Amino acid sequence: MSELKIKDISLYNFLILLLGLILSSTILYISIDKIKSLHNQLTVLTNTKNSFLEVKINTERLLSSIDIEEANKVWIVSVENFDKALKRLDIEQRKKLDDLWYISKKEIEKIKKLLQEDIMQAHHLHQKSILMLKGELFALSQNKTDHFILINSLTRKIEYLVQYEKFIFNEFGRMDRVDKTNIDKQITTTIYYSILFTFIIISMMIVLIYIMNKKISKIELQLLTTQENLNTNILELNDMKVLLQNIIDSVPASIFWKDKNSVYLGANKHFLADANVPTQKNIIGKNDYEMPWGEKEAKNYIEDDNFVITSGKAKLNIEETQTQEDGSIIHVITSKVPLKNSKDKMIGILGIYIDVTEKKKIAEELTQKNRLLIQQSKMAAMGEMLENIAHQWRQPLSLILSSASGIKLKQEYDMLDNEFLLESIDNISKSVEHLNQTIEDFRNYFKQDKKPIFFSIEKTVDKALFLVQSKLKNRSIHIEKNMSQSLAFGLENEFIQVIMNIFNNSIDALEKVNVENRYLFIESKEIEVCGEEVDKELSTCKCIELKIYDNAGGIKEEIIDKIFDAYFTTKGEENGTGIGLFMSKEMIKKHMKGSISVTNKQFTFNNTEYKGALFTILITAEKY
Repeated sequence: MSELKIKDISLYNFLILLLGLILSSTILYISIDKIKSLHNQLTVLTNTKNSFLEVKINTERLLSSIDIEEANKVWIVSVENFDKALKRLDIEQRKKLDDLWYISKKEIEKIKKLLQEDIMQAHHLHQKSILMLKGELFALSQNKTDHFILINSLTRKIEYLVQYEKFIFNEFGRMDRVDKTNIDKQITTTIYYSILFTFIIISMMIVLIYIMNKKISKIELQLLTTQENLNTNILELNDMKVLLQNIIDSVPASIFWKDKNSVYLGANKHFLADANVPTQKNIIGKNDYEMPWGEKEAKNYIEDDNFVITSGKAKLNIEETQTQEDGSIIHVITSKVPLKNSKDKMIGILGIYIDVTEKKKIAEELTQKNRLLIQQSKMAAMGEMLENIAHQWRQPLSLILSSASGIKLKQEYDMLDNEFLLESIDNISKSVEHLNQTIEDFRNYFKQDKKPIFFSIEKTVDKALFLVQSKLKNRSIHIEKNMSQSLAFGLENEFIQVIMNIFNNSIDALEKVNVENRYLFIESKEIEVCGEEVDKELSTCKCIELKIYDNAGGIKEEIIDKIFDAYFTTKGEENGTGIGLFMSKEMIKKHMKGSISVTNKQFTFNNTEYKGALFTILITAEKY
């Protein structure tokens, strides 16, 4: 009931009124019909009584009428009419008269027969009534004649009939009194009950309508409260819209929204400024062809809109240009998402873009700077390589020089024999071959990797060790390897350069410490899951973990977090550039999607406690 609406209650009120009218009308109709029926019953009884009174009168007229033939016809008709009227009475009323009327009808039949006698014809009666004729015949002492006997018998029968008719008439009078009283009582009762039921129905209607009106009053009160709440909510909604617009305007990006036909529905102040539109009202209903960028970019913008609307999928991070009112062009990163209503029905798109023109310039400058860093790194690496080449060539060149000097000396003293000459030439050839191999190894080291490949970690480490072997020998550095036979996936030459940077840093650190034995440890193993340290795409892949550490005493804790920063060096400006480890981190993280980190490690080797810097490299063992 509480969920009824006013229109429903009004309908129910109407139905209650209609039902009340129908019930009241039905009761009145039944009551009137009942009263009419009782009245008809009383009317039938009265008409029957009147019909019988006519019979009684006509019966008495048989004795006194001088026109016996006419009186007989009228009498017979009245008898027939009464007999018909008697049949209209109900069964109870008829039962009260049937016995008397039955006897009367027998007498009537007898009288009819007597009246049909020839002697009772009008010309024999001489225009005299039966009673007059009976008196004359009796006075003339003709009472013995057949004529007198017939008239006397007829008179007695008529008188006898009249007597019965009197009984019937009296019964009619009694019936009239009883039935009238009974009918009046029934009419009164009918009127009473009709008034009572009508009153009850009207009372019920009034009560129900009152209840319904109370409900309407309650609903009206609720409506008033709801209206107040609605007004409050509208004010709050307007405040929220203003707040939302302020929030959207405060976002440091250009935001806009369109309908399914790429027609603008609104935007924030940043977008309005880009479109050179004064207010939001001025942009509603426009499309991209009416914006400053017009034909140049509108087609591409609308194609992106159609893709989002048709597919129902977002289109993110679109790099595009936008022409301004003054003709200048800015670079923007745009994202567009489907715009849906509360029924999850597509109604348009929501777009946001950020002006990255300045960032793009900064990025280009940063790229140029990185190129310079790479060039510096290569130059630094080349300097180290030249130093390594010099170390590698020193012994072969000494051998070539000593062999050539020996040949020359023996030639001067005429002591040169074929065996010594051949041996010296052979030594010179082997030395030259060693020089060529060294050049080839270093040349391969400087080759650019074109694409990632699978390579053996152990062989790659050996290649790097070969390039610095002269430094290791000259500084009496021992190599301790514990490596698994594993394949990594990445850029091999760049990986060699990273290892070379770590080796060179360790060699420089070991050269500065005064210890009995200098060690460089290299360990590798395969792990099942790379983890969060590497690129997210490879976090669940298999990885190769390469650890390189020494016993040079480690890195100072206050600078250990800075050693991968660009231009940070512990060697001094004359001995270091500060870009070797920075570039190593860039190569591992950006080019090979791995990770590189450093910590200080304390360990025991050959029963001696050591401390050194531990470099840990993670590189994927799966193709990406």
